[in-house]
Amino acid sequence: MNPTGSADEPKPLPHHRAVRPINETQILRRAQHLIDASGLLPAVETVLHTSTGTPRLFPARALLTGLALHALRQEEMHLTKVTATLAQLSPSAQRALGLASLGNEGASYRMVWHAYDRLVTALDAGTVTIAHSHPGPFVDHRTGEVLCPDDCPHETITPDAFQQRLLAASIPVSVALSGSVAIDSTDYETWARRRSWSAAPDVDPDHLPVKPRKKSSSKDGKDGKRDRHPANEPGWPRTGHDGRAQNTLDPDARDGYRSGTNLTPGGIFCGHDLHLAVNARTLSGEEVPFLIRGMRLSPAGSHKGQAGLAALDQTRQCDASRSEQPVVRDVLIDRGYSYCIPSSWAHPVRLRGIEPVFDLHPNQRGTHPGPIAGTVVIDGTVFTDALPEQLRDLPGFRIGMPREEKLALHARYDQRAVYAFTPHSARDTDGYQRLKGPALAGRVRCPNTPASLRLPHTRPTTGCRRGTPCGCGKTLTLPPDTLAWTWQRHIWGTTDWAQDYGRRAAVESSNAEIKIHRAHLDRGHTRVFGTLKNAVLIAFTLAAVNIHLLRDWHAKRRRPDPWATLLGETSPAPANVPGQRTRTRRRITSLSELAGAAPPG
Repeated sequence: MNPTGSADEPKPLPHHRAVRPINETQILRRAQHLIDASGLLPAVETVLHTSTGTPRLFPARALLTGLALHALRQEEMHLTKVTATLAQLSPSAQRALGLASLGNEGASYRMVWHAYDRLVTALDAGTVTIAHSHPGPFVDHRTGEVLCPDDCPHETITPDAFQQRLLAASIPVSVALSGSVAIDSTDYETWARRRSWSAAPDVDPDHLPVKPRKKSSSKDGKDGKRDRHPANEPGWPRTGHDGRAQNTLDPDARDGYRSGTNLTPGGIFCGHDLHLAVNARTLSGEEVPFLIRGMRLSPAGSHKGQAGLAALDQTRQCDASRSEQPVVRDVLIDRGYSYCIPSSWAHPVRLRGIEPVFDLHPNQRGTHPGPIAGTVVIDGTVFTDALPEQLRDLPGFRIGMPREEKLALHARYDQRAVYAFTPHSARDTDGYQRLKGPALAGRVRCPNTPASLRLPHTRPTTGCRRGTPCGCGKTLTLPPDTLAWTWQRHIWGTTDWAQDYGRRAAVESSNAEIKIHRAHLDRGHTRVFGTLKNAVLIAFTLAAVNIHLLRDWHAKRRRPDPWATLLGETSPAPANVPGQRTRTRRRITSLSELAGAAPPG
């Protein structure tokens, strides 16, 4: 059976045969519909086209559509290149965008830059709103200002709302989203040149412990070239507006830490952290396209929990705008988020009705006293103290661990999970949850719980003595502030946990898509300074990645492109997609030739 779950469907096509080129007309049509579906155009028009002063010749539609069009071309988001993209449009396309009044010269770079700067300034000031009116006199007679009532349904377009609307518009309503998202952050270096260097990354106190980089030394005792930097320029580093060290002319870029990947060591970088919330497969569900549903760009080293919550809230807003779509029920995260104190991550996530699934940092592991007598906490889970000694201190999973060793270690964690306390009821609205001991759950046989002795002998029998108190048959109430740092629905290290947490590969795949396969989101992708100016351009890039990903994902599975269906484009039916061709091998001899040949001798 193929990954889609149907035995009748053909196997997916290989990537080089599934990807069909998209022409400029289709790109323009998608860019125009993206802007219309986002609902951002009326709000941007109120910002760029004022009733006073000289009328603006460069319209808001041309700005937004030009940014979307250029992003769909999968090029760097430089405003100079956006200007060139607009100049390359056909006369009919330029008329559709309102550029015909500019004549043969077309839009200049100054027009594009000024309009974009005006938009970002208004987003930062919180003055981007969709023009609307209310019945009744909501006027401040002292100032003459027309006010909105408290129950005004027209939202202000905040930076998060701007990005969320773009990402939501890039996913047609016909595409079913799952109830699971995976969140991760990736580094994005600033384009500004470094003018000073820091000895250590300037990260939030909730950040994972940073491993000091080993200095490479040469034979003469001097430090190697890798660890030497030029001297700081006079007057650098400066103190930024947030009190942190500023090492470049970019006012928001800060020093952060990126982990080592692909055999490259981790180290300090200057720029931003890009947090992505990606559509992931539900547990035991069918495969889904890894679409980007939320984003947050924050200065490097900022609090990961706050940025992750902002990206998570964008997915919830996207779900609210789509009828008959499942809401987010679980979030898959790495240790960078789960390591934050519970008040800044675990509690807010569960308050939203979402269950976190995460990996444990070595500092989160270990053995601690249990919440009641007869219990012990190991690796964030409550166990009965009847847990055998050989199952208490199990090793962790190292990077590059062979699959056979990993499966064997999962089996040992499965053996230990039998002695764990399990949920007796669902978590209530206040965050409290009842747990029951392994004997009450029918997982072990304990002399102090007579009913458990009627269980089959295939269940392990504890070493408890009759009459000696133990935790096997007890129940307890777990308050929301107890084990909030480490508790999750599946016991860490078990096979069930590995299958649950393994779905986080969705966001790792998205990181590869935006950095290598469908975009080159590395240093120089944007050449503007400031968090918001970079975030808006990156939002257009991510929306374009979603559109291309949907096209390729469905083509690979011989299904119609949702965007082509939405726009009424004619596309070949899945059955008409050519299958794999086989070449008949030319044989030197055949049966017919042998039958007519002369007898031997």
